[in-house]
Amino acid sequence: NGTLTGQVLAGKPVTVSLYDGTNTLVAAVSANSDGTFNLTAPAGTYTIRATASGFLSAQGSVAISPASSTLVPTVTLLAGDIDGNNVIDQFDALTIGMSYNTNTPAAADLNNDNTINVLDLELLAQNYRATGPSAWGTSYP
Repeated sequence: NGTLTGQVLAGKPVTVSLYDGTNTLVAAVSANSDGTFNLTAPAGTYTIRATASGFLSAQGSVAISPASSTLVPTVTLLAGDIDGNNVIDQFDALTIGMSYNTNTPAAADLNNDNTINVLDLELLAQNYRATGPSAWGTSYP
């Protein structure tokens, strides 16, 4: 087994998952509140994916070597994919508008302050028309 470490930045809780070549989940971990994570998995090459509710996922390839630690670059997830279809578009913005001054759906509360409002819309607007998953980048041994 080897260890995979890194950091994923998002305004909400993040899950980091490893998938093998057949897209089977091998391991998953919830990132710490600061986005850092530490994951142990068998040596091999995997697809690594970071997800958070209301954010575009990030995905990349990573090789884990036996009895060693692999550091992946820090990645920032883009806010605004409320419906989880890998594009930040008018439907996501519409959800914020229809849910204004409420706290549901939770995915629309992009800044995680328990109220859907203009602050969430501003986050979405910064990433409008972005598509995912975002590229994670190259791993470093």
